[in-house]
Formats: sequence, structure tokens, C-alpha cells
Amino acid sequence: MTDWIASTAPLDRDLLPPAGDVVGNPGAKGTVHVVDGSTLYKEYLEPVADPGHLDALISWRRALPAANREFLDAHCAWPLRRVHSGAGTTGFLMAPAPDQFWADMLGERHTVELQHLIHTAAAKRLGLAVPDRQQRRRLVEDLANLLAFFDAHGIVYGDISEKNILWSLHEGPQTYLIDCDNARPAGSPHRDSAMARNDGWRDPLLGPDDVPDVDSDRFALAVFFYRVFYGVTVSVDHERNKVLLPDDAPHLPRLEMLLSAGLGLARPRPSAAQWHAALTAADTTVATPPGELAAAPGAGAVPRPRRRMATVVLAAALLVAAAITVPELLHRPGSPPPAAPNYVAPARFSRGDALRTWAAGPVKIRVDRYYSWFDWDEKKSDRETWIQLRASLTNRTGSTMDLSNATERLVLVMDTRPKVPDGDATVVVLPGLDDGESLYGLGFLQSVTFTLGSVEHEITWSGQDLKPGATFTSKRVNGNGATYEFPASSVKADDDVTVAPAKLHVLGIAWLDDSAAVAGFTPVSAWRRPNSAEAFLKP
Repeated sequence: MTDWIASTAPLDRDLLPPAGDVVGNPGAKGTVHVVDGSTLYKEYLEPVADPGHLDALISWRRALPAANREFLDAHCAWPLRRVHSGAGTTGFLMAPAPDQFWADMLGERHTVELQHLIHTAAAKRLGLAVPDRQQRRRLVEDLANLLAFFDAHGIVYGDISEKNILWSLHEGPQTYLIDCDNARPAGSPHRDSAMARNDGWRDPLLGPDDVPDVDSDRFALAVFFYRVFYGVTVSVDHERNKVLLPDDAPHLPRLEMLLSAGLGLARPRPSAAQWHAALTAADTTVATPPGELAAAPGAGAVPRPRRRMATVVLAAALLVAAAITVPELLHRPGSPPPAAPNYVAPARFSRGDALRTWAAGPVKIRVDRYYSWFDWDEKKSDRETWIQLRASLTNRTGSTMDLSNATERLVLVMDTRPKVPDGDATVVVLPGLDDGESLYGLGFLQSVTFTLGSVEHEITWSGQDLKPGATFTSKRVNGNGATYEFPASSVKADDDVTVAPAKLHVLGIAWLDDSAAVAGFTPVSAWRRPNSAEAFLKP
């Protein structure tokens, strides 16, 4: 049998045997084929002209001490050898996942993915053993240990998701990462690392073209903890800045603090090493009695009601010595949110710092329903593009907000200057960014008629004063709707008239205060889906 990975030299695609059986389902970047019993080949859909990225990952692994390389191989399908042709890099060779990460499911052999752990009813139907709470904690602990290893070596994985994490309970709870060709040294750009994910795993502080980084891996680790340990989909009340926990969640103050900061809209988030230390020390078999909440360092005892958990105080010794804004933890919504501290905008920031700071502002915005779409003639030409949405705003500024001029205040935040077709909408340069960096705000139209089928709907805005602590809620398009207009777009749409806002260079939505400073921001990734006309019009 040929040892395909003995050499460090790139391998000519023509020297590989004909493509063998396909492993798993084809992915967005390529398909995995069997070469022989110990080697798999991931072939890209199209050759790429960037050999340096894969070569760097392969060289980094080979340079590791033997014990570290063994640890990496036990946890990752790391690229082992680049494959090329005259057209460029066609893919890479890697080892198959170890046997414990495979299982027979209804007569067929498959890898055991994270989705089989999260959706327990489906896992049971497939004959898989479902882990208990202690085993779930150890699965998160194992992934945190791997990410801490990456941190120590300056590596960003960048693509944590349901499809890319395998798990096993054999020989102890273990995790295994696939699709590792998106990994990269921290701080180095890679054209394929920017993800368009909007499935709850992507850091909401990343723009549509931003490359994942160490902190976005930390956000995904917090999501992984929530989904694996509690066994449910992450639930965050963005309007009230709270993380919602299941009623049967054991009370583990240190892990709850890490979760609160990990899902928050401020950086730096807790490191993988901090997660690993807390998970290793946690006793998930014993829960604090419902009558009291263990105090955070330096704090007194805090009452713990039966179905609502009090705000957790984040200790600098536990997290990082930095001021951070995190969601409050709740078992379910109850009392009104506390007033926000006085908001003082910094003088200048980078784009990333601006988005993070704006998201922590005193005006909380939630996009409840939206429709982002093209309008074209029968020849699919002379198109216009629209984003129509209904937003809720919560006032934590301490003073009354005037919503009557929202057409100029509730703006889409864009990374390119928008062209307004008829000059009716406001376009502003958002203040406070560093020299050389610009973000723009696009206002909406006062009144637009929208036809669905044969029914016309008038989309207007009629908001008035919003008192401190109050929330303006969008209940109908006539009086609570906003329409943002764009010129004809070159974005490919085929026969589908919907288009993702990010493809229009929209990063999110913001509120401008009386001085035109940004007092609140919500990224596109937090907008409530689906993107459809029916959802937008629904009362």
C-alpha cells in the first residue's frame, strides 16, 4: 500500500488513483473521497490558486513535537499533503476520523456529527446512545481543551458548526474537528475563511466580509456549550439583553458567567483555557438549591427565585481585566430590564470597535420581520432593490426619544456609500471612525405601496414619543414599517427575488441620536428570519 503522506512535497493529482467512494455529503467547498483505508482526499469544486495557505498548515503540524502532533491527529482531520494540477491546488489528503466517531445508523455507516447530539430524539431513532449531563460537560471540556491548544499555538479554526464537530462516548467523551482547511494562523488573512454563515454559530460582531478570529472561535465555543450542555437551541432575548436558560438547568455560577460573557457583544470574550478550567472544576451532578445563588467573588449572597436567575456579576479575576457588556441570564422573561448606565461614545474607533461599541449603546433594536428583494420587469432588467423591515426599539437612554423623525434616525449601516435612486432618503457618514475607515447610514422612505398578489399594502411609519424604559413594537406595516431603497443591483438572483442584506453591503441597523451619533446597533445576523414577503406582512 502506498504511503501517500510520507512526503512533504505537493502531490500531482494525476498520480492519485481514480476517485473512490464518497465519504459523507458533498460540502460547500468540495467532496471527500476514499484513497485507501488510511487516507482520504478532499477535492475542491474548483482548483484554487492559493497554495501557501495549505502548505503553512501542513508545515505547522509537521513542526510540532511528537506528543503535540499526536494530540492534534487524535482531535482533527488536519491537512496532511496538498494535491495540485496545472490549474492550481485541487485539494488535500487527510486521515479518516478514528473508528469511535463512526456508527451504524439504520444499516449504514456514518460519522456521528454534532447534530446527532443536539437533536436527541432523532439520535435515539438512529440507535445512538445519548449522553447524560456529566458526559455532555466532558464533551465541551474536550473541545475547549483543543481550542486552548490552538490558542497557545496562534491558530484560528474559524468554522465551528453542527456539521464540523464529531463526537464519541467510547473511551470517554471526545470531540473531533473536520473541515480543518479553513484554519489559519491568527492575524493572517485567507480568502476562503470569511464565512457567510447566519445559523447561530457566527459571531454577530463580524461583518459579512470579516475573517473569523480568535474571539469568534470563543463565541462559537459559548454556543457549543449552550447547545451541548443544555441540549437545546441557544435562546437570547436581544431586546432585553438576556440569555435564557432551560428551567431544568443546573445552577453553575462560574459557567453561567462564562456563558454570559461568551455570548455577549463585547470583546475580548472568555478564552478556551478559562472555559476548560471551569468545566474541569464543575460538578454538574449537584445543583445549588433553588432558594439561593452562589455569590460571585466579592459579592454578597443574591436571592435566586425559582424561575428567574438574578444578574450575574462578572469578576475580572474570572474573565479578563476589561470592561465588557454581557447579556443577563434568565430562566424566562419576567421583570423590566434595568436602566443602562450613562452612554459615552469614544472619540474614534476602528470599524470593528465601532460596531461593538454601538451594539452596547442604550437604544436596543430588534428587527422582528424583514423582506430583502429585487423588483424587475419581464426581461429581468431595470431592477430596483428593496429592504423592508419592521423594527422594535427599547429606550434606555434616560430621556424621551422622538420617533417621528425615524426616517433619518433608523438607518441601515453599510460599508459602501449607498446610491439613492431618487434622492429621497437620507445618506449620512457615520461619525467617530478612524481615518481611512468609513461606514454609512441609509435612511428609509416615509411611505411606499407594496403589492403582493393583487393586494396593495401601504408601508408607513407613525412612531411618536418613546418614554425611558419603554419599547416601541412593530405590529403592522401600516404605521410600523420601513422601506429602504437601492438602485438596480448586479447581484445574481436567478428566479429568486430575495437577496441577503449582506450582499447589499448592509452590516446591520442603527439608531442615531440628536447629535447624529450612533446610540444603538443590531447586526444583520441577529435579524429574525425568514426573509420573505409573507413574514414581513404578517401582523
